[in-house]
Amino acid sequence: MSDGVFEKRNLKPWLIPAGLIILNFILKIIFLDRRDISMDEPFTIYYSQAGIPSLFEMLKTENNPPLFFLLLHFWIQVFGISAFSVRFMPFLFSILTAPVIFLTGKRFFSVGSGIVASLIFTFSNYHLAFAHEARVYPLFVLLTCLSMYFFLSLIQNPGKKTPLYLLVIINVLLIYSHFFGFFVIGIQLLSCLIFPETRKAVKACLQALMATLLLYLPYFPVLFSRFSSSSGGTWVPPPVFSDLYTMAWRFSNVPVVTVFFILMLTAAFVKYLIGRRNPSEHPSPYQKVLLIWFFVPYLAIFLLSFKLPMFLDRYLVFTSIAFYLLVGQAIIYTSGSRKIVFYVVSVIAVGGMLITFKPNLGNHRRLKKVVEVISELKRNNTPVFMCPEWLEYGFAYYYNPGYFRDYGKLRLDLQNNSIFPVSHPEEIPHGIFETTTSLILLEEWPEVVDKNNEVLKTISDRFSGCREINIPEAYKIYYFTGKK
Repeated sequence: MSDGVFEKRNLKPWLIPAGLIILNFILKIIFLDRRDISMDEPFTIYYSQAGIPSLFEMLKTENNPPLFFLLLHFWIQVFGISAFSVRFMPFLFSILTAPVIFLTGKRFFSVGSGIVASLIFTFSNYHLAFAHEARVYPLFVLLTCLSMYFFLSLIQNPGKKTPLYLLVIINVLLIYSHFFGFFVIGIQLLSCLIFPETRKAVKACLQALMATLLLYLPYFPVLFSRFSSSSGGTWVPPPVFSDLYTMAWRFSNVPVVTVFFILMLTAAFVKYLIGRRNPSEHPSPYQKVLLIWFFVPYLAIFLLSFKLPMFLDRYLVFTSIAFYLLVGQAIIYTSGSRKIVFYVVSVIAVGGMLITFKPNLGNHRRLKKVVEVISELKRNNTPVFMCPEWLEYGFAYYYNPGYFRDYGKLRLDLQNNSIFPVSHPEEIPHGIFETTTSLILLEEWPEVVDKNNEVLKTISDRFSGCREINIPEAYKIYYFTGKK
């Protein structure tokens, strides 16, 4: 379908991008601070408030590069560490992504596919969750979209210097934001090498790659160190074949929408097979890049995960935009010149996402409630243990913000209040059982560090009474009384 159906409306060029920004702003700001600060957020916030030397010392053992931590560091200096404040910056990155998706679709595919893809993104619960989290992923997605936009611009005009320079800048920022940014650069290099229509851009692509790697040289030692550390295994479980569908489900809110999207992609593929002898049915260079953008990393990461598990929703986030653009292209392609078919199918696709969109989506982590319960149970001489030990960051955020802000002394402050983060029984302070008649243990997925739950067993062996309190859906509190 040509873009003429939209051009006849005489829309101002800025109108749709502005509308997407406003729509994303309204939908994503309403419940921005509803979810508790939890999971990886407390860790990110805690270290982002550190001094720059301390921050870079921590990053030597962290599986994320420094860009987001640095941005959040300076953001915190101005706006503080409230949930609304620390999430506002990722929220901004998320709302800016929508117009970039549209502009990519409009310039390289069609206005219709750009509108469909950007609206699917807008009503995605998957991306809403990232927009409501003080983590790097909205920045990673925005930079991926910008990188692919300038890469496609380079294919369109290989001799122009402006897209080349912008591609270098964006790609440097990309790999300084997340190590998986190298997958995006790999997609671009592969696309230039394997398609005859894109080989004219090989020289420019290699120039961009060399300049990007040169600017990343200072961080290569950390990259190699983190890769070596992760090569022995990660906490992510190995995938099963059904995960290929489950991941697409995450991209698409609910199963019925997922199935509809897959049917549209299948219909487009069948139509291509039927008409492939017709030159007009052949995919454009940009469509070929789009196929590489989604399928190569999606399948490669899945297969690699049987050796080194990493097929995780947040690690695949950069492929989701290609998925949305592919769905938009499939709708355009299967509709042909039938405008009414395009409108009906687009309404079904976007409407399915809209109906299943949940702007007040929770994160199933009621950490504030956990702290309230423990504070009610705890007496001056009642020790509190937390397993795994990294629970200390989120616990301190709600228990005593002063402890959380006291960078470098957080653990000491907690210990002075008889609160002890532990991951193994050996870390339990010696002689503590002899000095108390009650004890509190907080757990959140302890098996990650304590496979056989030895901490719980060790404490249970010392007390005769135990009251178990579950805080849906992630935490367990054990209140032990009566020493054996």
